[in-house]
Amino acid sequence: MKYAALVSLGCAKNLVDSENMAKQLLDMGWQMTQVLPEAELIVVNTCGFLESAVQEAIEAILEAAQHKVSGKCSMLIAAGCMVQRYGKKLLRELPEVDLFLGASHYHALEAAVESKLAGNPRRLWIGGPAPVPGSEAGWAISTGSHSAYLKIAEGCGNSCSFCIIPNLRGPLRSRSEADILAEAVRLASAGIKEINLIAQDTTAFGLDRNDTEALPRLLEKLDETPGLEWIRLLYSYPDRITGRLLYAMANSRKAVPYLDIPIQHCAPAILKAMGRPPESPERVIDKIRSALPGVALRTSIMVGFPGETGAEFKSLLAFMERVEFDHAGVFVYSPEAGTRAARLPGRPDKKRAESRRAALLEVQREISRRKLKLLVGRNLPVLIEGPHPETDLLLAGRLPTQAPEVDGGVIVTAGYAEAGEICRVQITAAHDYDLEGQIV
Repeated sequence: MKYAALVSLGCAKNLVDSENMAKQLLDMGWQMTQVLPEAELIVVNTCGFLESAVQEAIEAILEAAQHKVSGKCSMLIAAGCMVQRYGKKLLRELPEVDLFLGASHYHALEAAVESKLAGNPRRLWIGGPAPVPGSEAGWAISTGSHSAYLKIAEGCGNSCSFCIIPNLRGPLRSRSEADILAEAVRLASAGIKEINLIAQDTTAFGLDRNDTEALPRLLEKLDETPGLEWIRLLYSYPDRITGRLLYAMANSRKAVPYLDIPIQHCAPAILKAMGRPPESPERVIDKIRSALPGVALRTSIMVGFPGETGAEFKSLLAFMERVEFDHAGVFVYSPEAGTRAARLPGRPDKKRAESRRAALLEVQREISRRKLKLLVGRNLPVLIEGPHPETDLLLAGRLPTQAPEVDGGVIVTAGYAEAGEICRVQITAAHDYDLEGQIV
């Protein structure tokens, strides 16, 4: 028996690539393990979006390399965005790594490994944008027996001044509708109850084919997939939340009332410098809430962007208090080489930016606590994920308005259900980001 291990860093989109590589390893006869010391082959799938992510990736690679000395590892592979970003430089900087696969070549893991085992000295597999693997490629789902991410497109056609993703992942390439539906059927047949649609920009799906109706039409067809219960839309850009999309969501039996909209900021001058949509974020949010009463909204906010004044930050703080997002991630701007924003003057110092982040997080914590308290006493549907990670005496689950990994959850303190069941749970207590409840 030969064992392989895969360490996946970064976002859910990267996780899908990791699942594709795991499927390739399984097809080659490897058994997957989470115990690195027993693995003969280790893959570290890296993120390269921010410098902090690059440092995390290097640390993970060096940690894995220790198992070439003290463990069983005979082949160490680094894959993903960091490899795509730095390419040939890594050959010299990380001699411990046997193979480097860029984000353009994760689908070629099997060929690269077989080539290496045959004695080929080539270490770097990197190139231009590759086609998105279709449903026939398969994925070794790592998110449990009930929930899965479904990538509907690769690459990005947006031009945000702070982002290097188009350089790493290439232009937008949408999968075909038929292929996505085939994968959804396969997932549902395997017992998956929830699919989370992801891409760099899900609302751009189909635009590379000049098909502005592609995403709402896809939602309507996914609604007909037997076995699926929840369909969630992640990474939706504000300028593409159309009335047609909102109509499709409002009339869907399975699309959950949830949208993830990374607005980044609200000050017009900052949005312009970021290369973000000019439409007022508040108008977009009003439009969504009018069409989808009770919708849960998640966003991403960036502070410390070049030129951000004290007055603009105060307007952002007031905006957050006024709009009351259900979930929010707040990040300090990171100047990345190769981006337009890195050349802009007037960046607030790190201490001030961190202070602004802390202030926004405190506002969001209060909003979350207040909103969750309103749910106490209600009976709500909860997707059971299995035993709570901290104790087998409790169950963990999520509401339709809570996305996996990034939002809070529901701690089930009484009653029992199998992972994947959607149960009615009476909410008995609320915390800052999590709820407690009992199965009824």
